[in-house]
Amino acid sequence: MKLVVFDISALRADHLGCYGCTRPVSPTIDALAHSGARWDQAFTSDATNAGTRAAFLSGRCGAETGIVTDGQITDVICGHTPICTHGLAAPRPLLHELLTAHGVHTAAISPAGRLPARWFYHGWREIHDPWSDREPAEVTARDVNALALPWLAAHAQDDFLLYLSYHDLCSRFDAPLSDAAAAYWNDLAACGDPEHPGEADFAAHIQLHAAFAPRVHQALTRTAVWKLVHDYNARIRALDDAVAAVLAALETLHIASETAVLLFSDHGVLFGECGCYGGHSSAHYHCARVPLLMRVPGSITPGTVVTTPCTIIDCMPAICALFGIEPPAGVHGISLFAQMEDPRAAHPAIVCSHGQFTAQRCLIADGWKLNRTWHSGFWDFGDTELYHIASDPRETRNRAADEPERVLALQRMLRDWQARHIAGQADPLARVACDEPPGFLQYGQALRARVRAGELAPPPAYRGRWV
Repeated sequence: MKLVVFDISALRADHLGCYGCTRPVSPTIDALAHSGARWDQAFTSDATNAGTRAAFLSGRCGAETGIVTDGQITDVICGHTPICTHGLAAPRPLLHELLTAHGVHTAAISPAGRLPARWFYHGWREIHDPWSDREPAEVTARDVNALALPWLAAHAQDDFLLYLSYHDLCSRFDAPLSDAAAAYWNDLAACGDPEHPGEADFAAHIQLHAAFAPRVHQALTRTAVWKLVHDYNARIRALDDAVAAVLAALETLHIASETAVLLFSDHGVLFGECGCYGGHSSAHYHCARVPLLMRVPGSITPGTVVTTPCTIIDCMPAICALFGIEPPAGVHGISLFAQMEDPRAAHPAIVCSHGQFTAQRCLIADGWKLNRTWHSGFWDFGDTELYHIASDPRETRNRAADEPERVLALQRMLRDWQARHIAGQADPLARVACDEPPGFLQYGQALRARVRAGELAPPPAYRGRWV
């Protein structure tokens, strides 16, 4: 068995054609979905860069691994049992070290260990980092492929896991487009305006002093927001070409029929929801929901659409099954294949945390979403909010006051989940809330400097921290 994993950071699901986007931004990714399976309701367990990757590689959520945010030095994943110490019976190894121990050639072309997250380096047979001598914004998917394509040619006869990170969508809003993305900009812009906030909503967002708000972007007109969305779509289109180049290489090397392909993202981004533009501010539905596609020649029926909700931690046991390896005992993910065969095996509810710009945890069940907020960052989130995401995915109407019994039922489910996964230990999300989320501190320093320089008036809600 061979497996190529595409980890595309900050890819919002509904900006792909296979998830309903009407613009021609992702022909290759759409074709990948049609040739395998698409999970319609896939969610990350922790809507941050480090949190999602820790969950993907450990099969456990951030409440267990301790990784619920970025910007903190994390040398280890809590509870990790290295195979080098515990042998193949280790209950909680990382995916790549488990595969390496079983003779699979594992390689990552990724900057994930520099978040900082030194645990990421443990267990790979090879690590390549084209970001090591350049700024992240300078490295494109083409640079990743410049390493990936020769690697595939050299290891075409091996059993392998090749993990590729594409970070083109993480560029600053004002960063120039790559040549590949710029080539598609006019064609995509000609497709009409993408959905973005109306005049009244945007006027309210202009007043926000928040991370990714129009003020911070200095995008004070709807035209600037329009360009922000089009730039994002053009970057997706360039990424799609990079995916196409890798898939074409599999065909050229005559190994496509024996190579599985998995594509996912660490989190989505918001374009106007909550007044956030181009960032991931919370456990909002469009931050928590991620694309998840898998093609396994001969095993998955082309065109399969899975509607059962799943989470990123379910990928690890599924990949173990691909390689004929028994999932470790300490993994809490449920194999994607097991859920496809019997939807009753799926999680009773999906839980996602966010500890970067806020400290928030949500529970999703039966079309409803409960938000519990410990630190609201720059936003005016209530402690408890309820949304019917089946009809309101943008989370515009808080139904908590109208549905008190449903709130209590979902709160009980969340408490039960926390009892199972935190098991008497300190909740890492509560610790982030006490220390204040790293993204909140980072943007707070920048905004505080502008207040002191006289560029902005102190925001009333933060007057204690801003004077």
